[in-house]
Amino acid sequence: MEEIIKKYVDYCLGFVQEHREYLMFVSSYEDYIEPEMQDDALDTAILQGKSVKIYVAQPEHTDYMVDIVTEKDHVWKAIDNQILDEDISKLESKLNVIFPLSYKSYLKYKHFYEMFWDLDVFLYPKPIHSWSKILIKNNEEMQKEILDKGYFAIGRYSDYGVIALKLTDDENKEGEILLFDYETPETKVLAPNFMEFLNQILQNPKPVLQELKGWEKKMYKME
Repeated sequence: MEEIIKKYVDYCLGFVQEHREYLMFVSSYEDYIEPEMQDDALDTAILQGKSVKIYVAQPEHTDYMVDIVTEKDHVWKAIDNQILDEDISKLESKLNVIFPLSYKSYLKYKHFYEMFWDLDVFLYPKPIHSWSKILIKNNEEMQKEILDKGYFAIGRYSDYGVIALKLTDDENKEGEILLFDYETPETKVLAPNFMEFLNQILQNPKPVLQELKGWEKKMYKME
């Protein structure tokens, strides 16, 4: 179990680190970045000659565009886990839920902001001080649709759905991973459990960065 979790997180982290000028920063107009996770070591020389906009692409997925980091943005770095078992227990008590052991193990492996390996799957960020607030906020926002029905939101699916795990009454039981559509009451089973969900994601080919087409560069006044 821990091996798959580490592989998933390390693959995702490795990919965004490789393209950190596009994928490893928190925009200045977005959420506050926690001081322990701020990385001021970005060499601005790597920005020379780079496109200000670029596509992230992956076979059988919809490409999406990202912007290059600016001097106002905050580059982040992953840090070792600071979450204790009692911290998870407090969150479970507050929301009246029981997480499966697999998800608890995931919560206790490194702190990070947004990263991914599947272009559709974005599990919620885990900043060192606000990871639980993020989970509470996203679940309370969809309490009637998800939490009250015995599910727990763990991330977003592209821009049209929420990824949730089916809760049980025992941490040793593993529930399904489902996609809840924002616009309709429809759901779709993505995987039989959290570990299989991560394992499926790891079967995807590594995402790549692709330059915009000529007409797109003209449209964005990049040339």
